[in-house]
Amino acid sequence: MKSTSTALAAHLAGPVTTLATCWRITRIDGREFFFTDHDRDLAFEGNLYRASSGYSRTAIAGDASLSVDNLDVEGVFDSAAITEEELRAGLFDQAEVRIFIVNWADPAMGALRMRRGWFGEVVLSEQDIFRTELRGMTQALQQRIGELYSPECRADLGDHRCKVPVDPSEIARLTAYAEGDVVRVRTTGTPVSFALPIVNGHFEADGAGDGSGFTPTGWARVSGDWDVHDAGNGGLAPALGSFYLEGGSSAAGELTQSIDLVGAGLDPEQIDADAYRLDASVKRANSFPDDLGRIVIDALDGASSLLVSLLDTGFEEILPEDSWAQRGVDQAQLPAGTRILRIRLLHQLAAGSQSNAAFDAVTAVITDTTAAIPTAADYENRVYRCVTPGTTAATQPAFDTSVGAQTLDGDAVFEAEEAWTRSGVVTEVTDRAVFTAELDEPRATDDWFAGGVLTWETGANAGRAIEVKGWVQTTGRVELFLPMGYAIAAGDMFRIHPGCDKRLDTCIDRFANVLNFRGEPYVPGQDAMMRYPDAR
Repeated sequence: MKSTSTALAAHLAGPVTTLATCWRITRIDGREFFFTDHDRDLAFEGNLYRASSGYSRTAIAGDASLSVDNLDVEGVFDSAAITEEELRAGLFDQAEVRIFIVNWADPAMGALRMRRGWFGEVVLSEQDIFRTELRGMTQALQQRIGELYSPECRADLGDHRCKVPVDPSEIARLTAYAEGDVVRVRTTGTPVSFALPIVNGHFEADGAGDGSGFTPTGWARVSGDWDVHDAGNGGLAPALGSFYLEGGSSAAGELTQSIDLVGAGLDPEQIDADAYRLDASVKRANSFPDDLGRIVIDALDGASSLLVSLLDTGFEEILPEDSWAQRGVDQAQLPAGTRILRIRLLHQLAAGSQSNAAFDAVTAVITDTTAAIPTAADYENRVYRCVTPGTTAATQPAFDTSVGAQTLDGDAVFEAEEAWTRSGVVTEVTDRAVFTAELDEPRATDDWFAGGVLTWETGANAGRAIEVKGWVQTTGRVELFLPMGYAIAAGDMFRIHPGCDKRLDTCIDRFANVLNFRGEPYVPGQDAMMRYPDAR
């Protein structure tokens, strides 16, 4: 039975009621939202419950089981309340919800509490409608916390728990790496992409100031006042490096940087032939809410005349505060005649004495669509582990592929290691499931690749992956669990990595990864647990 005040109970028992439902949502980051289905804003216990953000709910129903309560809520995105960006970012996942009823004509009567729980899965529609279920407090008891015991490892080879670098990502330019990070480096063939030489894209503290503002090195100040801050400025930490850019005390401001694409190495004929694609990004945040920031990326001709804006975010308010959001373009086409790329950062003061629109980590990478797609052979069966943290250079240095050798890239140092994923080429074909291959793996023994995955890189089966049944080291014979859909031909290239049977001995002997083993091989089994004394 629900309890409420005597006055509200009497009102509920009357022939006519003036009731409104209120929702109080508390996200895990501490931000609170207040809504009501009344036709006007409603003040209750010092909080203003907004009626401007429309929503509707189903009838409330629950039972004594641990299932999800029968209550759904749906509403329309509102820039002043719940936005699509915040929902897609997961900021409302597991938000606590309290639902209650008040007498809108006399809120002093108190509240009748209807339900308390958490948001479940959020579904977004193309019509800018969100719908989510409300999970009651008992539903948490239905969730399994932790894992079951098992003698075998519960991690999969190469996943975030196993941590064996089976297929690490390719090294990126002008990117910070921490000690222990593992990357692949393309050391042969034509590079597919390269970073444009953006100067001081991390806004380190050096720059010039005068009576009208501050200009970071590498950037041109068109107007307004700008500042550079470190992690000690409020709760916002730099997205990359030690500093970030923020608007100053002026009402508005603009910084620009222009990159000569031909001077950076792009072929003008290839630009005009649509051979290049641009990936560019800038991190945006607010150290305090309300102030507005804008990012524009322009394609200019040789006379610095505008051809097209590849990106224009407009003045946007980034919420919640102290959280970076990435804005940019992916695989954008450079129009014919493009010779200069111009990046514009703008701020606009909305409240207070200081604009808190922040920017950091400006990067731009050009992809040559005519270059060959790299194969495993282009990485020469090596991966590289970061032994000294730092940021990579704009241009890739020559990496020493000798195992144990170290290479300085920017101010980061990488050490070469044997790769787990190896390159191979077919030399002789028996059928669609059995063939002989040339494959270099000095650590291998027979069946080293059994249970692993082979992915075809060239030939009729290119792009297809299949599990390996067996491998003989002396002859190079590979047997697949299932025949391929198309015939295998001599010269077809593939990449392959070893299998893992999830046993402790394999983790120790093959991968030297016992610290990440996720099994309990020495815990007594069910037979031992059920055995009783003096059993014969």
